[in-house]
Amino acid sequence: MASTPPPNTASAPPPPPPAPARRRNGAGTAALVVGVVSLVLAVLVIFAVLAIPLGIIAAILGGIGMSRASKGEADNRGHALTGLITGLLSIVVAVAIGISFVRLIAQHQSDFRKFGTCMTDSDNDTDRAACFRRLGEQLDEN
Repeated sequence: MASTPPPNTASAPPPPPPAPARRRNGAGTAALVVGVVSLVLAVLVIFAVLAIPLGIIAAILGGIGMSRASKGEADNRGHALTGLITGLLSIVVAVAIGISFVRLIAQHQSDFRKFGTCMTDSDNDTDRAACFRRLGEQLDEN
């Protein structure tokens, strides 16, 4: 007689554990990158105007990233905080540079007008160089 296999007395294997939640670090990382870029642009006077909206974006993303880190959804709180700080700092630097630039233009408006007249009346490079030299002297006096 053939023997029959014993009945399956083992229970079903336990279900696999749930997959770990995927970290949502994008906002914190983006805040860091945008914040650093906005700070560099703020220091470059010609691009300071671009630093303000980028600084605002970095601050918002930094706040989102810090919120996610507080909830345990992200693990890059340092990146988010650095993005928030650099974004706010770039706004302050850009505004300060803008105010200084406007103040300089307002204080030396007549000097710039004289410079423009000098340049239009100049016939050659030597005369134009003299215009630049006079403007430099006038700006250095104040």
